[in-house]
Amino acid sequence: MLKKWYQYIIIVAMLVFISTGYLLHISDATADKKKIFVCYCGKWCECNFEANKFGKCVCGDNLFPSDRRPAETLKYQCGCETECDCGSKSDKEGNCVCGKPMKET
Repeated sequence: MLKKWYQYIIIVAMLVFISTGYLLHISDATADKKKIFVCYCGKWCECNFEANKFGKCVCGDNLFPSDRRPAETLKYQCGCETECDCGSKSDKEGNCVCGKPMKET
């Protein structure tokens, strides 16, 4: 009888150990992701707009939060330089989230 209790305790301890390791791995994997805001205008526009702040896209649609990685290369970016940190990027010319014209990269 005592032997069965040891087996149950060992099984429960192993499950706790494995689940704790799994949860710690998930938090480490998502810790380096930066939340960005993207435009979901669809195939009719294909602006590929993204920014670090909420606002409007170059096509006029609202931006939505996303967990995807930021795009590396897009044709236009925020022309504010160090004035703001909106991080707006797009494949279409227009204004960034802060309202100033975007410049070609």
